[in-house]
Amino acid sequence: MNNKLRLACAWMAVMIVIVACTLSGGLSEQEKLQTAVAQTMTALVVEEDEVEEDEVIIPTITTAPADTPEDPPTKTPEPCNHAKFMSETVEDGTDFAPNENFTKTWRLKNDGTCTWNTNYKLVFVDGDQLSGPANKNLTQSVAPGEQVDISVDLKAPGSGGTYKGFWKVADDEGQYFVHNIWVEIDVIEPAAPPLPRAVAALTLNYASVEGGSVRTGGAVYGGLYNVGDTTDNKGSQVFASFDMTGIPAGSTITEVIVDFTNYDKLGDPWGSLNCLRLYKQDYGALNGADFFAGAPSGALVRWCSDGELSTSHADPDLISAVQSKVGSNRFQVRLQFTDLDHDGDGVGDMVRFGSMKLHVTYELP
Repeated sequence: MNNKLRLACAWMAVMIVIVACTLSGGLSEQEKLQTAVAQTMTALVVEEDEVEEDEVIIPTITTAPADTPEDPPTKTPEPCNHAKFMSETVEDGTDFAPNENFTKTWRLKNDGTCTWNTNYKLVFVDGDQLSGPANKNLTQSVAPGEQVDISVDLKAPGSGGTYKGFWKVADDEGQYFVHNIWVEIDVIEPAAPPLPRAVAALTLNYASVEGGSVRTGGAVYGGLYNVGDTTDNKGSQVFASFDMTGIPAGSTITEVIVDFTNYDKLGDPWGSLNCLRLYKQDYGALNGADFFAGAPSGALVRWCSDGELSTSHADPDLISAVQSKVGSNRFQVRLQFTDLDHDGDGVGDMVRFGSMKLHVTYELP
């Protein structure tokens, strides 16, 4: 090795030390030295056969750039005016009657850095105003972090449909900062009341040839309307058939007045046999098997004295019974004293009907 080459090697050693010193921390001394050698050897390529006697090679040293720390992220400043929606009353699609009054309330949270004063206001901006004000000031100051209820009194329109109005909140300089709050309702018009139906009245007379009385044992007395007991201690029940053909099918019965006032008495039926009762019975053509023995139930009308039977009166229990026969030809009934079939005293105790009527009021279909 000649002197020039020795000088170059000396320079290389010095450079290795310098590069090693510039390396960042975190590496061991051996790792630093190895890295420095690699970097220096990369920068210095000396071919011995290219070195001339009068040349001195001074290596170029390239050091690794030091790590540049990243700048910390810039924090976005919080806005002065900012609101967070919390809740509301009158949910979208709530039903209201025409012209019905209601109050819509929005609950907002002051999510900014400025206090909202009473010059801040709710402002109507678009859509259906629903009789609300053009604007409405806050009624209190709202500090950052606090919540406030903002309400407005409204009125549903007079006709059916869906209605929607938009509102915003503006600061004391008129700048909006709450956007897209609204009220949306459905107005439901009530169903039109039904047209009044024509009302008619008809007296149902009994068909004398279709009824009469049947006594204990099955004896039939057509056209004889006597109810009570006989001198031979037999019970007598009355069967009456009323003509329904004058009431149109589809009619609605609204009132039935019982008029059995055309009668006389034999003996003391009220004192001996107690109360007279009327029952619905579809007997068809009268025969002995229609006599009802036992304890009946479902009485529609009851008379327990002369005074009761002598007075015409409306009976609500008869309405549904007569209604059930609308559209048919006949409404048929049975009358009997149910406390006793007979009193056993050998004396006839009877109520004897001359005629029986039902005064019926109904609505036409």
